[in-house]
Amino acid sequence: MTQRPGDLIVSRRRLLAYGAAGTLAFSGWRAALADMIDDAEKTASGPKVKVAKKAGPYRIGFSNGFSGNSWRAMCIRALQLEAKKHPEISDLIIVDGQNDITKQVSDIESLASQQVDAILVIANSGTAVVPAIRAATREGIVTVPFNLPIEGNDYDAYCGTDPSRKGKASGTWLKNALGGKGKIVALGGIPGNSYTAAGWKGAQEAFSGSRIEVLAFKDTDWSEDKAKVVMSDLIAAYPQIDGIWSDGGQVTAGASKALLAAGRPLVPVTGDDYNGLLKLYDSQKDKQPKFDIGLISEPTWEGVVALRMALSLLHGDEIQKELIITPKLITKDNYKSYMRPDLPDGVFTDTNLSSDELKKIFS
Repeated sequence: MTQRPGDLIVSRRRLLAYGAAGTLAFSGWRAALADMIDDAEKTASGPKVKVAKKAGPYRIGFSNGFSGNSWRAMCIRALQLEAKKHPEISDLIIVDGQNDITKQVSDIESLASQQVDAILVIANSGTAVVPAIRAATREGIVTVPFNLPIEGNDYDAYCGTDPSRKGKASGTWLKNALGGKGKIVALGGIPGNSYTAAGWKGAQEAFSGSRIEVLAFKDTDWSEDKAKVVMSDLIAAYPQIDGIWSDGGQVTAGASKALLAAGRPLVPVTGDDYNGLLKLYDSQKDKQPKFDIGLISEPTWEGVVALRMALSLLHGDEIQKELIITPKLITKDNYKSYMRPDLPDGVFTDTNLSSDELKKIFS
């Protein structure tokens, strides 16, 4: 999703661009969290969208493809808190696809049959959910997939980061960190998801023409524990692993811990704003000279943006179809601005949730 003529950059404060070097004077957790979402850079693009204005109260459905990690838990909590701020919302109905594509399709159909006013979706599959979302849209239900892209245009609006651009940026970082050569492994999320597919394609484009050798690509369900097991098998199979490409920080943390357990050196890695990875880097960087991080955040408040887009449409406002969020680059130079030593490993630190809310989730 590259910027095109007519794209609108929405920002009150310029945040760190993809691939930029250096440090970011980011007040983070000490800033007013209420301003974080408004202040984040977003690119609005695509055709203008407007649907028939509808009077409240509104019933909002959210089809969550799976709830298997702490990012999803934080996303749900942020969405619940946002819904409470809008008196025109009478119900927020959250259904869990349990990592089963067939169940998620059924969940979306069920929400439509309940005649909700809007459906938000994080799709496990960018293709399988399309017919159900198309049918809901044609019934006059506002449909807003977010976080994981879906194919086609049979929905009203979409928001999230651009996984292809993230993948290319993280691949470029890893290639440069390795001096353009080396043997790497790649670790993805749940099998068949569109986010990892787009990110990995972008990374491969970045590796093109270099001497980066990809030893293996494995899915890990975005789980630290599973990543540790998968990486242990890769360590047994490959005596030399010079780098790790991953689209999830919890995955990278698990893989790095497997290297430590095997007595192998830590290596340059990619990932996102997973607190456990930031704390691991902080504790190991002085002992492991090759350990380096090039991380790109994945905001847990994307669902808040999706809900606001849905409400804008229900209120009769005209919006652009896509809203792409610019995440934050986290490196050895600025990681301390994001790391939360006082909070559990499972926290994703590009969040609008307060410390008190986070402690409730992880208690």
